[in-house]
Amino acid sequence: MLNFFDESKYQDTVTVHEMKERVKKAAALEELRKIHEEIIPFIQGLEASGLSINNRYNSLNDIHDVLTRKAVSFAYDTTRETIGTAPGERYCFFSMGSSARHEQTIWTDQDNGLIYQTGHADKREVEAFAEEFSRTAVHYLAEVGYPLCQGNVMASNLRWRNSDEEWKDLLSSYLNKGSEDDLKYMMIMLDTKPVYGFPEPLYRLREWFVQEIRQRPFILKKMAELVTSHEIPINIFGMIFTERWGKFAGRFDLKQGVFAPFTNNIKLLSVLYGEGAQSTRERIFGLNEKGCFSSSQIDECVAAYDFLLELRLSHSMDLKEMDDRLDYHLWLATMDSKAAQQLKRTMKLTKLIQKQIKKRGTSFEQSAGI
Repeated sequence: MLNFFDESKYQDTVTVHEMKERVKKAAALEELRKIHEEIIPFIQGLEASGLSINNRYNSLNDIHDVLTRKAVSFAYDTTRETIGTAPGERYCFFSMGSSARHEQTIWTDQDNGLIYQTGHADKREVEAFAEEFSRTAVHYLAEVGYPLCQGNVMASNLRWRNSDEEWKDLLSSYLNKGSEDDLKYMMIMLDTKPVYGFPEPLYRLREWFVQEIRQRPFILKKMAELVTSHEIPINIFGMIFTERWGKFAGRFDLKQGVFAPFTNNIKLLSVLYGEGAQSTRERIFGLNEKGCFSSSQIDECVAAYDFLLELRLSHSMDLKEMDDRLDYHLWLATMDSKAAQQLKRTMKLTKLIQKQIKKRGTSFEQSAGI
């Protein structure tokens, strides 16, 4: 369970409740953008109050949630005004990636999709509304301060906007082919969270999808090969390798170097063990209950995860004056010795988890309950 802090203890800072109330009362995108720009002093206030990194992320992501939901609600209303009343069917605009896992930092781009039901309504009318709604929602989110996804993982892209039956057909094709791109798309779809609309179609789709994966040992094995093929840039002597070329030469890629591999490993283990949690933290504790981790490993995993969250959050706050706010490349020379040692431990732990997953390669039939 997520542990939310007692706001009454921190009356000298702006509370989550106050921020939420301002979002709810906002009547225009510009008001939402101003609130988004106040997130840094808001988080600084929470940090000064001595809150744990877990509680700071909970608070930060709560604000992101209400901001995105409000922006998308504006988009829905605008779409109804533009092309008329929505067909009498259900739509669910949902987020993916760090937003779905409750891991957004100060600056975060968009990762979203749309699922809807056509029912007995005219399919063309439903699709036309879904397209306009998605396009407007993505545009409004960008106006509020959430940049477009460089990989185009957004509801405005037809790949990420489908009816419930079309989503099943698409995911089934991924499951049947299992190409590298298919595997990446499936990994993305394992992190989903409803933002606006009716969540039931998304919940049903995810439950069906996870069950389908667990009944296909071949796909589980290929997913394992994908997540364990990512080389963690540290050698047996504890030397961390940095970027050799380009604008980030000499810096360490925190996201690709350790954070994404760590969260992806935990995500895959959750599928293997039938753990249905969405956030990485809840997945870790769920895996512990299912016997995946020993008591010492669970402590290491939690410490590693909290450390990575702290690094990401502090780095995103340092980028407030820079143009590239979505950058997660660090200068290791500026890191104190304690943090540097923890980074090495975290990277070695991630490599160890990869090895544990690789060892499961010949036993996926048992893991899938077959």
